[in-house]
Amino acid sequence: MKALVCGSFDPVTKGHIDLIKRAAGMFGSVTVGIFVNKDKKYAFSMETRRAMLEDAVKDIKNVTVDVSYGYVADYVKENGIGVIVKGVRNTADYEYELEMAKYNKAHAPDTETVFLPASDGTESISSTLVKQLFERGEDIAPYVPASVKQEFNKIKEGK
Repeated sequence: MKALVCGSFDPVTKGHIDLIKRAAGMFGSVTVGIFVNKDKKYAFSMETRRAMLEDAVKDIKNVTVDVSYGYVADYVKENGIGVIVKGVRNTADYEYELEMAKYNKAHAPDTETVFLPASDGTESISSTLVKQLFERGEDIAPYVPASVKQEFNKIKEGK
């Protein structure tokens, strides 16, 4: 069965990678979809986010990365995806994702949403936290893949 792990991945974190690996162990094919949320201001371009994500998942055999500017419900219908996998760190995440799951089910009734609780040690990691730590000059290495740290270093160096 095909599964989708979706988000904005700005940037991809070790929490995201944990979720992707777990989904890859459960489903035959996993697409990691980078979706654009028009309400968000991104630190990285779509191309950079894709490159960081592709580097982070390159060793996971049944995982591919894709980009979409549309709705998740449309994407899963167009690509024959049967399951949307969402990670939840806390009750606030769950409540938000539950509303999204209801929307997706109404618009893509053949697709189910599966919630996976954050693994121990990843429940406090978020892209927002990583950006805040970086802005304060703190080490982000414990929270992100090496390729992400390299991209943040480019920002620090003004490149």
